[in-house]
Parts: sequence; structure tokens; C-alpha cells
Amino acid sequence: MNGAALRRNGDAGGALRVLVASTSPEVWGAERSLLGLAPLLEERGIRLSLASPRGGFSDAWSALGLPHVEFAVPSRSGLRATGGGRPGVRELAGEVASTGRSARRLAQLAREVDVVHSNSLWGHLDCAVAGRISGRPVVLELHDLVRPGLGRIVLRMAVRLASSAIAVSQAVADSVGPGWDRVCVIPQAVDPVRFHPGPPDPSWRARLSSQPDEPIVGVVGRVDPGKGIRTVVQAMAMLAGAAARSHLAVVGAPAVDDGTYEAQLREEASTLLGDRSRFVGPVTEVPAVLRSLDVLVNASASEPFGLSVLEAQACGVPVIGTDAGGIPEFVTDGETGLLVAPGRADALAAGLNRMLGAPELRQELAAAARDGVVARHTLAARAEAVAGVYRALARARTGAGVGVGAEQ
Repeated sequence: MNGAALRRNGDAGGALRVLVASTSPEVWGAERSLLGLAPLLEERGIRLSLASPRGGFSDAWSALGLPHVEFAVPSRSGLRATGGGRPGVRELAGEVASTGRSARRLAQLAREVDVVHSNSLWGHLDCAVAGRISGRPVVLELHDLVRPGLGRIVLRMAVRLASSAIAVSQAVADSVGPGWDRVCVIPQAVDPVRFHPGPPDPSWRARLSSQPDEPIVGVVGRVDPGKGIRTVVQAMAMLAGAAARSHLAVVGAPAVDDGTYEAQLREEASTLLGDRSRFVGPVTEVPAVLRSLDVLVNASASEPFGLSVLEAQACGVPVIGTDAGGIPEFVTDGETGLLVAPGRADALAAGLNRMLGAPELRQELAAAARDGVVARHTLAARAEAVAGVYRALARARTGAGVGVGAEQ
């Protein structure tokens, strides 16, 4: 689909037209969030089109009946040299050239829409530059906690060039740095109709564990080093009493790893837990999987938000998360879940022992968490907030309302 076709598909009914740019070919948390948001924005008079590489994400997007244009992600060498440290002048020059080529292509597409939405860290600077070239407002959706260094400098440059930025948590907003008034926080959200409490699915219990009648502790998400799954494996080996009968289910696949880390995890889990662990791979039926767990754990060293935690809460599943990043913004220790120190297998084991040994505690935490999700984290409320950002940017550009998507 070319730019002209993108314009025709995106202009149905005079809707406000938004081009979403993503560098991800597959569906992870940030992409799953957009897939849930797009139909609700459509109901609010905002037509989203996607520019991304072809893959699982573009397939899921097209299945919603929304326009997609294939966008080849430029080759990147990264902002860290092999072995650490900053890249040399040649590598940096290559990054600048890649940004220029990508920005010019995005600018061509941007001229056919009202607003550009960058949904990927690697695309933020390209989209911000494209907005300056095309004269279109750009909003960056910030999903990452970027460490101090050259990467954060580039991110700040992108935020400065963009029209606005949405951070998925206060922790993400704070990582950009103080004094950035163009960064607003719109937390992640779930559809409480799709993610709702219910009985566990026996077929999923059997797939998740060799002993489906025993408690199942689940990790759902990317199987990457920063997610702390090794800490979960080690904690499971430390459990005592009735909790020691519980099984671990790891649901997901690597995103930044060639499979080496996952293979090492599998070997360690086999050594420490025997048949008390299973690696299930990625799934599409996330709500059914969550409802089949007894406890959901996110042991990430520093999670930007923790969408799987919120989804588990919506499904009435008790959660344990780390007291770092964005998770403490919606999990209150002892009230809507348990929080433990990141990287501490002993602390996580203590939390699991406490939760698995007290069914009434699990029920109380799960009920309170579900109430909080419904009150503060629905997808409909997030769609309204994001729509407000789009409309404000479109009005600022034109000096008036834009189509049916404009506020009166």
C-alpha cells in the first residue's frame, strides 16, 4: 500500500487521520496495547494506519480491517559499541544516515495524515525528524526506561523535536529527566470485558504443568535477560511446605536474544525444578492462560509498566511484582499484590511462600486489584485520553477542529 492508498483508506468519513509508526514486526506489550486501542479510537472518529515491517503485528493489525503500509526498518548498529562503551565516529555517522533515510520516507507518509504516532524507541528520533520535514505534529509513546548515556541523550533530542510525548508510567516519564512538560503520563490499560475473572481452563492447566492439580506460578511476557526469570526459577527452588509442590510456567518467547538465554534458563530450570517447570512459548489466548494460573510473577529488574501484571489483576489472579519501575504505581504491597526487591530470589521465595500458603490472602488481593483496574485502568478511559492528545495536536496545527474527530 502506497501513501496515496494510505490517505484514501484513512480518510473515511472525514476522521482525524493518525499514522502509527512501529519498528516491531511482532506483537509484544506495546503492540498489544495498540491493537486494543485502535478499535476504540475508531469509535471516537480517529482512524489509525500502521507503518511497520511485515510480521505478526501487521497481520494482527490488518485483521482489524485497518490500513497498513510496509515500512522497512533501517539497519541499526546501536548506540553501544561491541563490548560496551560508545560507538566510534563511523558507527555514529551510519546511525545518522539511517535516521535521515528513514525520516524522509516517514515524512512522505506523514503528509497524508494529520498526526504521527511513534510507538517504538528505535523509531522515535526518525518520526520526530519526519514531523519537522512534513510539518505534521508527532507524538512519541514512551514504553522504555532508558539508562543514562547516549541513548537517553538521543531520546531527549527526539522528545524535544516532537510535538508531545506519552509515557506509560511516571517511572518512564522520570527517566527522560525533569522539566519535560511536553511529556504526559497515560498509564497502560486493559479491556475488563476481555480480561475478566473466571474458572481456570483445564486444558490450559494441563498444558502449563505436568501436575495441573498443584499450584501454578506463571511468568507471561518476553523471555529476555532483563525480565528476571532466572530469579523466579531460583526462588521456586527455595520454596518450603505446601508451596514447594507448585509448578512454574514460563509463557513467552525471546525478543532481544538469539535463544541462548532461553536455552540456559531451560537447562537451569530442569536442574533445579525437574518436571516442576515448563516453557510454553508465545500464546494468543492470554486471558485464558492468566485465569489458569494461581499466581502471576513479574520479577523484572526495572519494568517500565508491567502490562501482564495489570492483565492478571483484571482476570482476578493475585500478583507478585518487583518494587521498581512502573509496577509500584498500580500494585500496592499487601493490598493489591505483593512487591519484592528485584534480583532477590530469597525475597521472591518468601513472597511466594506467603501467598501460596494463604488462599484467603490470594482472594483478598485479587478482589482489591480487580476493583482498582476497573476504576482506573480501563482501555476505554485510555482511548479517551490518547484521543485528547491527538485532537489537541491537530487543533494546534490547523488552528481549528479537524473532521469528526475534533472536540467541539
